[in-house]
Amino acid sequence: MDALNLKEVLVRKPFKRITPIDCRTGGLYKDGTAWKDNYDDATYEIVSQTDFMREYDPSGHMINNPLIYPDKKRKDPDTGQEFSEPMARCAFAFQRIITVKQLAHLCGNDIQFEMPSSKDNKQTNETFFKFKEGWSVKNMEIAWFESAKSVKITGDVAFVGYKKGGKFHWKVLSYMNGDSLYPHYDAVTGELSLFARKYSDMDENGKETTTYVEVWDEKKLYRFKKDNTGAVGLVNRIKEIFGLHGYRLISEEPHNFPFIPVSYKRDDNGACWSFSQGSIDQYELAFSQLVQNNTAFAFPIMYMKGEEVSLIGDMTGAVKGITMAEDEDAGFLNTPNGSDLFTLQLSTLYKLIYEQSFAVIPPEVRSGDMPGVAVKLLYSPAVEFAMKDAQEYQQFLDNMVRIYMEGYGTEIGQTTSFNQLEVYSWILPYVPQNDSELIQNLAVAVQNGFESRQTASEKIPMIAKNSEWERILKEQKEQQQNDILAQIELNKATQPNDTVQVEEVE
Repeated sequence: MDALNLKEVLVRKPFKRITPIDCRTGGLYKDGTAWKDNYDDATYEIVSQTDFMREYDPSGHMINNPLIYPDKKRKDPDTGQEFSEPMARCAFAFQRIITVKQLAHLCGNDIQFEMPSSKDNKQTNETFFKFKEGWSVKNMEIAWFESAKSVKITGDVAFVGYKKGGKFHWKVLSYMNGDSLYPHYDAVTGELSLFARKYSDMDENGKETTTYVEVWDEKKLYRFKKDNTGAVGLVNRIKEIFGLHGYRLISEEPHNFPFIPVSYKRDDNGACWSFSQGSIDQYELAFSQLVQNNTAFAFPIMYMKGEEVSLIGDMTGAVKGITMAEDEDAGFLNTPNGSDLFTLQLSTLYKLIYEQSFAVIPPEVRSGDMPGVAVKLLYSPAVEFAMKDAQEYQQFLDNMVRIYMEGYGTEIGQTTSFNQLEVYSWILPYVPQNDSELIQNLAVAVQNGFESRQTASEKIPMIAKNSEWERILKEQKEQQQNDILAQIELNKATQPNDTVQVEEVE
């Protein structure tokens, strides 16, 4: 905390996108001359998290903004009066599709856990089983998915653990829910030294919306409320330390964790579709222009030559016939057709949108299952991107597991055993696969001794991970016991009777 005395808590670096402004200004270099660094000062465009939310929702796309894409100005040929013709505006949910596809490969499989083989004993196995059981009971997979979703859409997220009433609870803080997040790190170690959350909510009277700030340090959770009445009396020391002028401290309590119970993740590139956003804007503009063109030229234009040409229509106004003299003429004009060029432009942009986001357009499978190798090759761009994500999210996952172990261990009264438990956790990217082929390959591996039955069972996606192996062992023991009992009964039935019965003679 002391290292942040001179900083304001509610400060963070912005999300940004580099611009081509001032590009290629590095100058020339000649051998033998002194090199001066930083010739090129990059210029960035600030992108807010609200912008990411607009891009995620098609109704917020720029194509719908008449200030960026104004309506067409027309003039009435008869009156000369100008009027606005509404522009065709077509927005598409590419961002939502890209988000779902990336999340499917990143979070499609459950988080993988493993213990070192050297720690494999009965007591440790029981603790490890309780660890995995609690991970499911506390819905930690949901917490992991919601966290990844927040990063993909808004650029950052915070997973926070709480201890309340002897129970472990968690919360995912996201800009999607109105949370602005402010992490502060130790300059030497890089560890999280302070974390703040700003959000708005109704005040205690339920009359007006008030801004609140929550601050975590290594020992306590501080809650501040926006002070709209001005400073009264002496300034609180904590407020001075945190630099929260204009806020009033309303609560201060220990969070009961031996560390800051916050796991924070930020993607400096912002939303997961950021590198495709330009192509999406171009696609929506081109499609809107195509619709505008089809509206103007889809129907042929009739021309008539002569003085005594008359039209015969029906009740709807449609032309049913034309009467004219011998030398007079009527027909249709050939309208310009740019649909082929629009089609080429749209199809190219469509492919680039997905390729730039490493999302795969599913192919049309006519019949039968695709071989596993073909599936992996087809989805290789998405899987490669998910493998990159898995490495970048590993630290966030490790902190999540650390918070969970401390909180759930306290809840079940096994803090010591949980702290002594060595668990390796990692993200296994999801790859669409042929399940029947997978089971067959695992069976061959077990049969040849390359893999244990337990490990093979855990790799089958439709099998419950936490307790399935224990159920298998239980069933095997019950079957063995039943076989032994049946054999005993069979032996009794087939055993010869050695007892000789002597009939009594009168």
